Amino acid sequence: MGSTALLARLLSPTDYGLLGMVAAVTALAQASSDFGLSWATVQRAQLSRNQIDALLVINAAFGLFLMVLCALSAPYVAAFYHRPELTKIMIAASTALLLSTISVQPTALMRRQMKLKELSLCSLWALLISGVAAIVLARLGFGYWALVAQLILQQAITTALSFPMSGYFPRLPRNFLNVGSLVTFGGYSAAYGIVNYFARNLDNVLVGKFWGATALGFYSRAYFLMTLPGMIVMGVFGGVLIPAMASLRKEPVRMEAVYVRALRLITVLGCASAVGLAATAPELVDLVYGPKWRAVVPILLWLSAASILQPIQNTVGWLYIVAEDGRGMLLLGFMVAGFATMAFVIGIASGPVGVARAYAVANTIIAYPVLVMGHRACRLNVRKSLAVIAPLLACALIMGAVVWIAGLEASAIGVGLRTRLALKVAIGVAVYTVCLRQLSRPTYSEILNHLLGQSSTA
Repeated sequence: MGSTALLARLLSPTDYGLLGMVAAVTALAQASSDFGLSWATVQRAQLSRNQIDALLVINAAFGLFLMVLCALSAPYVAAFYHRPELTKIMIAASTALLLSTISVQPTALMRRQMKLKELSLCSLWALLISGVAAIVLARLGFGYWALVAQLILQQAITTALSFPMSGYFPRLPRNFLNVGSLVTFGGYSAAYGIVNYFARNLDNVLVGKFWGATALGFYSRAYFLMTLPGMIVMGVFGGVLIPAMASLRKEPVRMEAVYVRALRLITVLGCASAVGLAATAPELVDLVYGPKWRAVVPILLWLSAASILQPIQNTVGWLYIVAEDGRGMLLLGFMVAGFATMAFVIGIASGPVGVARAYAVANTIIAYPVLVMGHRACRLNVRKSLAVIAPLLACALIMGAVVWIAGLEASAIGVGLRTRLALKVAIGVAVYTVCLRQLSRPTYSEILNHLLGQSSTA
């Protein structure tokens, strides 16, 4: 967040837009770069050292292929957007694809063994060093190359640290036997990643193509803020929940209890944060990005509305991974991508705000069917999950409405930006706490016990 705030003041929306144009293409390769083999490693009950070595070779070979493919397609991408500078940017950025595939297996092993501290340290050092480097380059006048350097350096550091942190040092595999089932599951996961790419990145392609780099710069910064709460929450829970549920496949009652408890906390943290982000959007954009980025506000409002149910929907992918139902996950991906594509095509005529608005509507419509499909994959009771999350969503929406009204009143009497933001946050926390106590007492008690350092009995 800190590096983003500084870079937003040193670089222009066009700089971010150019990187967004490249990212819209490289994200397709990134979505399939691990070939689905990371989660194959995490969820498999028995895994030999030779299988891990063989999977790393497969990952690296596929990464090399993707890097070359992206580099060769760079001139065509530049021609598509009518921006010749994209050729060099894309060739440079494609190296991150190879680096990311090399780190797939050591990172998956850390998830499998629940080495969450080591996994976090890898990310932390990579973000810190690459962020500082990008700020220095931006101050020296390198423009969008500061963002490109940040992308490559972050992945390089993550890869370099993943091996010693995981305790895994590769060697040549003796053979490639007994990896067929892993590759099959991985193939479905990779296909899902590619389909999911269209659901997540087609909006960037359309905005960049029809509205230009500056508009895409505004849209990409709104999208970054929108995904931040969910990314943090899902990153924490995903590392724990998938291995835990996979180990309980033969105990469905315990597995369901683990999922429902995690879903409750995810709703509290992720969905409430999305509502809070929408309610504080005008002040937050000014504080983080500065006055020149105010065009981000209406885009962020609609994207935040789209992200309210996103943390809940994201758990569905975990259910398919635990159930080892790659085919079902792929069908789910086609459904979500179809709705998202239709929304983007309808909304693009109204610009970035229209795209965000259409996406919010589509994402809300498909939330319930997606949740039902995931529960069926793991044979879980969807009504039990709905009974848990419904009062929590009501708490979040009440909190958002009160905070928004309070902000309007404070703005009308001339309260300053920082004071208004602090006031909104304080009111939001107070209202949400009261609502939680009244509408979801078990969740309130569990959170209170955690804050007091006691064992939860909820």
